Amino acid sequence: MKPFDVKVIPFEAVYNFRDMGGYKARDGRVVKSRLFFRSAALGKMTTADKQLFETLGVKTIFDYRDNHEAQNNPNPILPHAHYIQIPAKGNHAFEMPTNTGGKDFYKVVSPEMFQEFYAQMPFNNASFKELMTIIQNPNNLGLVHHCAVGKDRTGIGGALILLALDVPEETIMEDYLDTNLHLRPMVERMAQAIQQHYNERELQQFYALMSAREDYLQAAFDAMDRRYGSKAAFLEQEFGLTADKRRQLQANCLT
Repeated sequence: MKPFDVKVIPFEAVYNFRDMGGYKARDGRVVKSRLFFRSAALGKMTTADKQLFETLGVKTIFDYRDNHEAQNNPNPILPHAHYIQIPAKGNHAFEMPTNTGGKDFYKVVSPEMFQEFYAQMPFNNASFKELMTIIQNPNNLGLVHHCAVGKDRTGIGGALILLALDVPEETIMEDYLDTNLHLRPMVERMAQAIQQHYNERELQQFYALMSAREDYLQAAFDAMDRRYGSKAAFLEQEFGLTADKRRQLQANCLT
């Protein structure tokens, strides 16, 4: 198969799989293609999907899901890719439940809880600490990072990568909000399956939770600034990404 040179990779049974290359950093350089991919879970891959995946040059698969999620929808065995699974939960003050029993999740979790989840996720998070260490070694790239639908935990992970590459926050927000377009078919199928068990208010809450919303990611950005004063200080204090290390990362990943 010929490699694809597009941002959205056209898998048959994997949603929201996107190349994060092509975004412009503040100095005018551009994130290289084929280094970072973001995705929903990979567990439903068809044979054709696995063949397509092999053309992408992926060396590392980074899974943000917890053990319960990963066991319910395990990733396929994909040759040539090292698999890492570290749950990206909130800190001790707040954790998003991931095993509340399927459909009921959307009844017990509110958009306000999601904002709090986003505000907590970037800090003291073992998963993101490991991610930001891994990306500093060019031998670990291309890297796919994913959670269940590629929106919340992957949204934060993608934001961290792009922040470290000095991509403007407005661009990072656009990348995050693009998720809505690529998840729409899956969300509508889920809505059809659950609507008979939900009243109108609960169904609207479901849509709110399954959306990438500006106020969600902005809650994370605002929390970084409140705690550290700047994104640069945040990256250095949380992940050891000093100015020199960021420059080296950018030299590796920007063109």
